Amino acid sequence: MFRAGADDLVDAQKRLVALKAIRKSKNFEPLAVSFKRIRKIIEKANLQSQDGQNVNAELFENEAERELHIAVRAAATKVQDQKRAGKYQEALEVIAGLRKAVDRFFEEVMVMAENEAVRNNRLALLSELLREFTTVADFSEMGAGDRK
Repeated sequence: MFRAGADDLVDAQKRLVALKAIRKSKNFEPLAVSFKRIRKIIEKANLQSQDGQNVNAELFENEAERELHIAVRAAATKVQDQKRAGKYQEALEVIAGLRKAVDRFFEEVMVMAENEAVRNNRLALLSELLREFTTVADFSEMGAGDRK
């Protein structure tokens, strides 16, 4: 559930309290499902979320790609600020706010496009999303069966 920076017990406790609070939001479960889907797509493509391939906005073919890219970049800055301040619930709320953009992306975009450059760019976008937001808590490791 916690990946990066969870070596401090006080910090881990703050993250746990924030997770319990965010799990009650309507966005939590659908976003957890989307993050699991993202992780599976990346694993199937034999990529690691840390691969760090840069996203090239010029290769976007769909408005949903652009929207997700902009949302991820804006959210990443906010999440990093909240995380540094120890405001994990606020950081998780920002991440949960990505649900609409993530849902639209999966409704309108075929990640595994025939064009290799487009496909790799879409994978890089998903990888960036996973890399940026699993530093607070790994949504892809959680789901309905984990509720407590």
